[in-house]
Amino acid sequence: MSRDEQTMLSPKLDIVFKMLFGNEKNKDILKAFLSDMLDIPEEEMRDIKVKNPEIEPESVDEKFYRLDLNIDIGGQLVNVEMQVRAEKFFPDRTLLYWSKLYSSQLDEGEPYSKLCPCISINILDFVLFGEHEDIHSEFSVWDVEHNKKLSDKMQIHFFELKKVKGGIDKGDRKKLWLQFIRSTKKEEFEMLKQAEVPAISKAIDGLYVMNDNDRLKELARMREKAMHDRASELEEAILTGMERGRAEGEAKGRAEGMKRGIAKGRAEGRAERDNEIFAKMKAFGLSDSDIKKIFNIKS
Repeated sequence: MSRDEQTMLSPKLDIVFKMLFGNEKNKDILKAFLSDMLDIPEEEMRDIKVKNPEIEPESVDEKFYRLDLNIDIGGQLVNVEMQVRAEKFFPDRTLLYWSKLYSSQLDEGEPYSKLCPCISINILDFVLFGEHEDIHSEFSVWDVEHNKKLSDKMQIHFFELKKVKGGIDKGDRKKLWLQFIRSTKKEEFEMLKQAEVPAISKAIDGLYVMNDNDRLKELARMREKAMHDRASELEEAILTGMERGRAEGEAKGRAEGMKRGIAKGRAEGRAERDNEIFAKMKAFGLSDSDIKKIFNIKS
């Protein structure tokens, strides 16, 4: 394998993403990334602080631990999450996490005027919105009748890596960042450097340094294994649930069938007995109308 074909640490692995963008030394990279992804001029981002830069050692191989970034941009709260594997209810999960971020701002008794805008950025390595080819989808709360936004304090963004196509476009910073995140080989990173975006070039150089650190590579390997284990367990749970559901359905079907069979048998038995009684009564000379009166049968 040539040096250019060398497989690198993947920025889309959440632990690598957080180590790269959550590092205090890389605050300028994070600032440029958020500016480009959210269309916020850098000069308006006067103060930027990562609220959870640490990566707890026990979280690396924890299957269900979220290694996201919580950021304060001068009064705006931003959550950035890398999501590699598809989850059926991911939009619902995103709403839940956004609501927790929003509600976490106030202590009991504090006024609502203290609430700041909260922005959720979800970078997905799967297709969430298959009905269109747009890489970026933004959601807010609107009055559907009058086309009016309820509040500027909610933004939820989805960026879908699988939809990123084509070559290097120097004029599309969002696409360049997403190409960086999804790249895995040195030749791909070197091509991105040709776009001559300082922050992206610095991010690539930082990734190269990380890739030469055996300890970080082992942590990344452990994290990737934990995520694979999680996916396998979820898949097994789904299959087990489907099998259990199928078995329960079959058992319920058998029970319903038996119940209907018994009911049908009883009904047929009663009808047969009634016919025998009617025949005997007619043999004694009773007419059909007399029999109906005896059994209160209305014709």
